Amino acid sequence: MAPWLEVTSYVASALVFLSFFMKEIVPLRLFAIVSNVAFMIYAIGAGLLPILILDAALLPLNVWRLLQYRQLQQKVREASRGAPDLDKVVPLMERTRREKGDVLFRSGDPADALFYVEDGTLRLEELGVELGPGAILGEIALFLDGEGRTATATCASDCTLRSLSRKRVEELVMVDPGFGLFLTKLVASRLQENVRLAQTH
Repeated sequence: MAPWLEVTSYVASALVFLSFFMKEIVPLRLFAIVSNVAFMIYAIGAGLLPILILDAALLPLNVWRLLQYRQLQQKVREASRGAPDLDKVVPLMERTRREKGDVLFRSGDPADALFYVEDGTLRLEELGVELGPGAILGEIALFLDGEGRTATATCASDCTLRSLSRKRVEELVMVDPGFGLFLTKLVASRLQENVRLAQTH
């Protein structure tokens, strides 16, 4: 075996070993991509077809996952910039359809997600308040561990809703802490609005 080929095999193995110590997704994927290339060079030189096939299959997968992650990271960063604007976060949320009369959640239910009304009307029964397109609810509850919903939300019409679960929020904050800053701004803005409304009554 040529000396350079043996060195390539050691480099590839070292890269795989080091990737297990990576806590950040991007460096981990980059190390994996470089190791795939190194193993492919080694496999071609040594005539090891199984290793060549394996790393040739893993290379595009690692590149694809890296691009996916970077795209998500970019979306989250855009959402975290400037004044709190939930429209920036809507593409990251899951869409659901609810029919008139459906109960989104009841008073006392676990508060494990925030919601955005894309279309239709929600009614907060105990408060006698109706929320239309563009309204958000439940974002403050994400920061109140163990606290249940304070009101029952019912669909006053057919609705299209977006939701972001507590687990999803935690994942997005891990991707980019700037998203946590965005949520903080959003909650602060909501509390300020609640104070203003209380002062007018």
